[in-house]
Amino acid sequence: MISGGGGQNAASPASHSLSSSQSADNQTAHQGGIEYICADATNLENIADESIESLSALCSVEHFGLGRYGDPISPNAWEQALKSFQRVLKKGGKLYFSVPVGQISKVCFNAHRVFHPDIIIQTLDSMQLLEFGYIKGFDVKNVMRYESGALKVDKNALDSIPEYQDWGDFGLFEFIKI
Repeated sequence: MISGGGGQNAASPASHSLSSSQSADNQTAHQGGIEYICADATNLENIADESIESLSALCSVEHFGLGRYGDPISPNAWEQALKSFQRVLKKGGKLYFSVPVGQISKVCFNAHRVFHPDIIIQTLDSMQLLEFGYIKGFDVKNVMRYESGALKVDKNALDSIPEYQDWGDFGLFEFIKI
């Protein structure tokens, strides 16, 4: 499992506190049967193709490449990260992913990006979307679900994604590598 953190560092916070089982290069750590890997999420260069069964990036990719956390300015860092996630996932592997969503994709100064869901789905072209919804207040609005061999879209729910303002709505995506 790889869990994205703030900036481009794709490490679980636990990897920073595990000293006894860290490897000599300080890039991996093990605890409780889980391997924690610290890598640049935009390339995951030390992670083999099709080697990961489950990958999560929650509230992280929208910050990549904006320089807010000391990472270099890179307008396509979010896309490079998604392509890297896709590359390292095994066939049948799952990606759990969240980002701010809105009707229009945009950058909010150097704080974060907002994505229309279609841009995420189109970027992950070797993956099948299993489910997409967004959080509105305390409710999850289900928008898309893969059932019976087809992607079913609730057009009303898709069209009701509000224009992102302040710290509004977060999209939750589940993909499988095909």
